Amino acid sequence: MIVYLVLSAGLGCAAAVGVRIAAAVRMRSAAPVLRAGVCVMVAGTALFCAGLAFLSGHTTGFDPTDPWSLCNGRVSRMFRDPSVPENRLVTRSVLPVSVVCEGYPGDPDATEQVPGWVNPVVFAGGGLALGSAALAPFAGVLRRRLEPVPG
Repeated sequence: MIVYLVLSAGLGCAAAVGVRIAAAVRMRSAAPVLRAGVCVMVAGTALFCAGLAFLSGHTTGFDPTDPWSLCNGRVSRMFRDPSVPENRLVTRSVLPVSVVCEGYPGDPDATEQVPGWVNPVVFAGGGLALGSAALAPFAGVLRRRLEPVPG
């Protein structure tokens, strides 16, 4: 249930930000985008994408639907890869996201299981979320400075 709430909140933020950006492009003005609520929605969308990439990276190497990608062999017989020895080590790192399969510590033939796109998305999403959340209190001031003075 909570997964559906998080998924709908993330996708809802992304859709709302897309509508605001389309309105800003159509009006040729930054006013629809420079609002505190939009900054919070951008932060939510970026955090949602970073979280999905983070979870994707940490679940790498243990996909029961693709037994050939398993690296440690300590799974049920149904999903065991006969070409991988049972004594494989799995070294994990939280940040940067890393899952390394090696025969022994320092093995030169060790393989990184996390795809190369995961860490850039995690760090870029986190940075964008922090930046847009920090911009939210100042969005009104920026909007007033960019609006033309009537007269």
